[in-house]
Amino acid sequence: MGRAQAELKLLAFQRTDQSWNKVSGEEVLPTEQANNFGDGALVIVNLSGNRQIQGTIEAAGGRLVNLLQNFSRLLEKSKNQEEEIEQWKQSLTYQSQELNRREMEIEARLEQMQTMEEDFSRIEQQRQEIKQQRQELESTQAETAKLNQELERKSKELEGAWEQLRGQQLRLQEQVSEGQYSAGLDAQQAGVIQQLLNRLSGGVESTQSVWEPLNQALEVVNYQHSVLDTHWQQLNEQRLLAQKLEADVE
Repeated sequence: MGRAQAELKLLAFQRTDQSWNKVSGEEVLPTEQANNFGDGALVIVNLSGNRQIQGTIEAAGGRLVNLLQNFSRLLEKSKNQEEEIEQWKQSLTYQSQELNRREMEIEARLEQMQTMEEDFSRIEQQRQEIKQQRQELESTQAETAKLNQELERKSKELEGAWEQLRGQQLRLQEQVSEGQYSAGLDAQQAGVIQQLLNRLSGGVESTQSVWEPLNQALEVVNYQHSVLDTHWQQLNEQRLLAQKLEADVE
C-alpha cells in the first residue's frame, strides 16, 4: 500500500529582483517529495511557469537563517542610516539657525551702514555749509580790514587837517581879538565868527565816533570766525569717526 501524497502550501514567492511577496489566497501543491519532511516544515521549491515542481525540495532553515541575517544586517544598516540622517538633520538645523543669525547680523550691519552713510552725508553737508560761511566771513573780514586801513588813512589825514585847522583857528581867534574893534566888528559879528570856528572844531572831533561801531563790528566778525573754526574742527572729527566705523563694519 503506497504512502499518501503530502501537500505543500505556498506561503510566499521570490521575484527576479530577489524580493519576496506573500501568496494571495491559498494554493496547495501535492507531491510525494514532501513526505521526507515533517508536518509544518518550511521548505523551498522551484516552480515552473505551470506550477510544476522542478528539482528537489530544499529545507528552508538555512535559507531562512541567511534571510534573517541579511534582514538583521539591513535593519542595522537602516538604523545607522537613520542615525546619520538624524545627525544630518541636526547639522542642517544648526546650519540653518547659524545662517539666520548671520543674516540678521548682516541686516543689522546694513542698517548701521545706512545710518552711518546718512550721518556722513549730513556731516558733509554741514561741513560744506560751514566752509561757505567761513569763506563769506573771511571775505567780510578782508573787506573790514580794508575799510579799517582806509579809515586809518583818512583819520591820519583828518588829524593832520585838524592840527592845521586848529593852528588857523588860533590865529584867526587872535586876529579876531586883536582886530575886532579896528575892523569895525561889533560883538554880535565876533560871536558869529566864534560859533563858526567852534562848529568846525566839533565837526572834526565827531569823526572819532566812527571808530567805535567799526571796532565792534570787527570784534563780532572775529568771534563768528572763531565759532566757525570750532564747528569745522568738530565736524572733521565726526567725519573721521564715521569713516572709521564704516571701515570697521565692512
